[in-house]
Amino acid sequence: MPFVSRCHPELEAARQRNLEWSREVGLVVNEADAHRLLAWDMAGLFGHWLPEASRDGLDLAIDTITIGAFLEDYLEGAMDKPVDFVRETCASMLAVLETGAAPEPSTVLPVAFATVWRRTCQGASPEWLRRVRLHWKWFIDAYVEEARWRGSRVPQTLEGYLKLRRESGFTHMMVNMSERANGFTLPDRVRDIPSVARVITLTVDIIDVMNDVCSLEKELSLGDVHNLIFVLQHERGLSQAAAIAEAYEMMRRWCDEIIQLEALIPQDCIQHGLTQEETDNLLHFIRALKDGIGGHPTWYRTCGRYDNASNPRAVAVGTTNPMRPLLVMPAHP
Repeated sequence: MPFVSRCHPELEAARQRNLEWSREVGLVVNEADAHRLLAWDMAGLFGHWLPEASRDGLDLAIDTITIGAFLEDYLEGAMDKPVDFVRETCASMLAVLETGAAPEPSTVLPVAFATVWRRTCQGASPEWLRRVRLHWKWFIDAYVEEARWRGSRVPQTLEGYLKLRRESGFTHMMVNMSERANGFTLPDRVRDIPSVARVITLTVDIIDVMNDVCSLEKELSLGDVHNLIFVLQHERGLSQAAAIAEAYEMMRRWCDEIIQLEALIPQDCIQHGLTQEETDNLLHFIRALKDGIGGHPTWYRTCGRYDNASNPRAVAVGTTNPMRPLLVMPAHP
């Protein structure tokens, strides 16, 4: 890993705020729920992804990915359910993006999502918010596509897998938060500069592949097939160990490419007529992505989200269903 791992100085306080917020919106009801959330350590993920974030930006980022983690956990625990079940669950989340509120009758997770979505919208630029809405839709819709893929048992190609993985992972949302939580947003015309767009894609691919390597044992225990290692084994006839080694080599090449592209970006800023403010924000953005990539392995070494003991089927007893009917509206705004 050529990038440095750093951590936000207020991580522990942010972790406690996220736990309290999760209680207020009904995602955490008992000690088993709290243990599960703290083992996932979504706060630690963004504490290492956003070491310089504002307090509000860090809290929004952590609460946002907490919603994604609960949705993923719920659907992984229901992996044997039909596609229609997955589609119905996802529709209740997509409704929040369309209306700003959970559909009736309300269930806990969509209502919690609505509270996060309202905070996300506050003070956001239209361009940034459009991207966030799109990336949420990608993330949610991908569960239906993955369910179809599991049902068909059709082998996936590496190219097709990476395309779906860029949408099914939460990494685009993490990239978005690298702007918002650090106090700026980039217009589309800046993010669309070829070198910048490529750095974003490389960042997403590095984090998604890292996740596939670290979640491999968990997904084997669940019988999931949505993992780069399985795709490499099938497409290239590799052993599991050789496929993991190839995944590491892919990440090394992509990190090297980011370093090469970063050297070109100052000249690209001049070529594309960026203002000084846009240039400063873009350079900050690239540094923030390097911070995120550099800190990510630290989070994997300390969190319990990918331990076999914390997989959804292992912790079902004692934890609360996040899609249960909502009886009392949460107090959190």
